[in-house]
Amino acid sequence: MDSSFSDRKAKLHTLLQKSKAAILDFDGLLADSEPYHYKAYNEVFERYGHTLDKTEYWVEWTSKGKGIAGEIERHNLKLDVDPKDLRKQKFEVYTRFCASGEIKLFPEAIQLVDRLSSNHKLAIASGSWATDIRHILRNAGALDLVPVILGKESAEREKPFPDIFLNAAKKLGHPPAECFVLEDALKGLNAANEAGIPCIILQNDLNRNIDFSGAEIVFPSLSDFVSALADQI
Repeated sequence: MDSSFSDRKAKLHTLLQKSKAAILDFDGLLADSEPYHYKAYNEVFERYGHTLDKTEYWVEWTSKGKGIAGEIERHNLKLDVDPKDLRKQKFEVYTRFCASGEIKLFPEAIQLVDRLSSNHKLAIASGSWATDIRHILRNAGALDLVPVILGKESAEREKPFPDIFLNAAKKLGHPPAECFVLEDALKGLNAANEAGIPCIILQNDLNRNIDFSGAEIVFPSLSDFVSALADQI
């Protein structure tokens, strides 16, 4: 992990100089949406008598990407419902949150995108549905923030598989080596590494204790990254 801000800034400068496109995660990185994914899943599981542990959720679901199957296995749940139906119900609840305007972009998100877009083509590559991403951007008055949006429907396999990042690179018209990924989750880092795309990790309160040693650079916060980026433009 980087020892100082100057080290991170120098590494970022090198990466920006040799890349032409940036692929951005969305949930937890640009949008403060992860608490609402938790709320949506928890609302659905509570219909069947099980409450999700919030601390466990951040690690097992959000960063590692274990999902419904992992929750059922860890707690040996005997639910009288198909996991596919649980996912469907969750999507319905989460879309309600997205459409209502409850989910906000992080304060530095637009600043981050504005600065990156001055020299790089941009795409969002997310495990959320593109419709939900657009709801959040529209409610923030930022629907045109990033021209290319790839959601859950854009790849056959979800992160940690590399499919969505490879699809994003193709959509942007650049080989993986000319791109970099901006992520906050271990599953995203693993997907980027598998795709052969350098990955920058932004830490936050939810992923602080995750081992991101496979990342190109680890920034301790979104603010720290935006500050480093300001010195590059």
